[in-house]
Amino acid sequence: MTRILIINNAVAGISEFTNPLVRIVSSCQAHSTVVNYEYSPSIDYSEYDGIIMSGSPQGDDIVEHHAPFFRWIKNCEVPVFGICAGHHITGFLYGSEILKSIEPESGDVKIQILKEDSLLNYPVDHFLARQMHNDSITLPEHFDLLATSSICKVQLMKHKQKPIYTSQFHPEINNPEIIKNFVALCGFTK
Repeated sequence: MTRILIINNAVAGISEFTNPLVRIVSSCQAHSTVVNYEYSPSIDYSEYDGIIMSGSPQGDDIVEHHAPFFRWIKNCEVPVFGICAGHHITGFLYGSEILKSIEPESGDVKIQILKEDSLLNYPVDHFLARQMHNDSITLPEHFDLLATSSICKVQLMKHKQKPIYTSQFHPEINNPEIIKNFVALCGFTK
């Protein structure tokens, strides 16, 4: 059975960002374990087939605080998917600039697919995704841009050599198939 670690980037006890992920992972006949971000440096990542880094409440300014807990991401051998806060943290660790309140989005926004990828299994070149962010990031050097929106340039990116994906939008709300495709990727790379 595929084992997915879900890291909660919200304050302990806030599960609105992890509960939908647990449901989606479970629907894939995979097992999930949820931990809060402060425990992430002490985890043996080889025990998992994939890692999902959750979002956090809109307006949280957590990147610099959380980044030291995620330094392991550069040496991680299993697939990683960072959502919203996880997207910002990953970008920051790879050299992105954090754009404070320059590209904010809320609600359902049209996302334009720029590059084909196994996570984006859509019959058309766009989809609607839920947004809840004030801050965004620039594209780090070692990542390819997979999708964008008219307001926020970096919506979905993938590391050029490693199975690290991140999204500005929240696929756990309107786009569970993206999470399911990630879980399938994790099962395939065992």
